[in-house]
Amino acid sequence: MIIHDWIVNNLSKTGIVIEAGTYDGTDTILLAKHLNEGKIYGFEPVQSLYNKTIIKTKDYNNIKMFNLALSDKTEETTIYISTSSMNIENIQGSSSLLKPKDHISRYPEITFNKAEIVKCINLDEWYISYCNKEIIELLWLDIQGAEPKVLKNAPNILKNTKYIYTEFSIIELYEGVDLYDKYISFLNDNGFIVIDEERWTDSGNVLLKNTNLI
Repeated sequence: MIIHDWIVNNLSKTGIVIEAGTYDGTDTILLAKHLNEGKIYGFEPVQSLYNKTIIKTKDYNNIKMFNLALSDKTEETTIYISTSSMNIENIQGSSSLLKPKDHISRYPEITFNKAEIVKCINLDEWYISYCNKEIIELLWLDIQGAEPKVLKNAPNILKNTKYIYTEFSIIELYEGVDLYDKYISFLNDNGFIVIDEERWTDSGNVLLKNTNLI
């Protein structure tokens, strides 16, 4: 599955996309270029990465960024920052609200020796405030194990989202993460079916559609 090709072939140019975990804004720009008459809402809680995304996306009027983490509730909490074991200033793409577990032994080149206090927001709370229950074309979640926790506490957005593109876990890379079968079963119960996926030995990405809307 090449998600960017799928987006071009399937999403309306006027739609709304929510991207959680923008990292440096590369995917955010690709989304904004296709949905050039729509709106991209991006979330990145790690301050240095948020700053990079703001700089990279400054010329795109259809991108609105939030220096927030999506979570089950609105609060301040700790995020575990992933960095290169060779250079603690080189932030990797594995930072999570969940404490790292098997990730440490499987990827020794990535360490979690830094942490930040970040602001979190419940996705439904944000959605009702900013989107007024409009239909969401795509909900893109790359938040390192926190995806199930976010969606289990956001019933309104689940009802009003056409597609979800989300990372999943096969093993417990982070403490307490819902593994693939449990996560997909929850999404199935809410009307979503898998239309494509890519997986590795420990994780992967899956694309689902809402059969109640499509």
